[in-house]
Amino acid sequence: MTQKELLDRLESDLKDAMDTVRSSLSGQSADVLKQRPAPESWNALECFAHLNIFLERYIPAIERVIHLAKARRWSPSDRVSYTMTGRRVIGKAARSNSRPGKTPKRYNFIHQPVGQEVIKSFLINSERLLRNIQAAKEVDLNRPRIGWGPSRFFKLTLGNMLEWLVEHSHRHVTQASKAART
Repeated sequence: MTQKELLDRLESDLKDAMDTVRSSLSGQSADVLKQRPAPESWNALECFAHLNIFLERYIPAIERVIHLAKARRWSPSDRVSYTMTGRRVIGKAARSNSRPGKTPKRYNFIHQPVGQEVIKSFLINSERLLRNIQAAKEVDLNRPRIGWGPSRFFKLTLGNMLEWLVEHSHRHVTQASKAART
């Protein structure tokens, strides 16, 4: 896949997720957003709290590596490459993966008080991510690396990180929409 194709797809997918949130979730009552499809499933607000943790953690790192890549004049490459870790985490977050994942406790907000402000925070974070996707069109997605996971030992390329964040967001926006309809 070319870098342009990936970034265009990510931009489109993120805009779709944001449109879904704006049209079907942001105007809902707190009671609807706190509904659970099953006793141990997340409600819509918990999905957004989970997403915000990751967006708030990785967006500053993305902004930093884009800035450095521009300063180093790393111009866009033709193809997007994937690290072994990148393939694994993107595959787990993909919408086509129907298996539920095991969420570490620090990222799991089930049965914790979460307010409706998490939806607004998600939209703000998503706008910021969208601007970074657009800025990434000017740099090589394969060279900048971002530490991933709690220890940040494993590295994802900028392209892998952007794809993972968009796929992860889309997966949980779909989950939140289903939970609010229950």
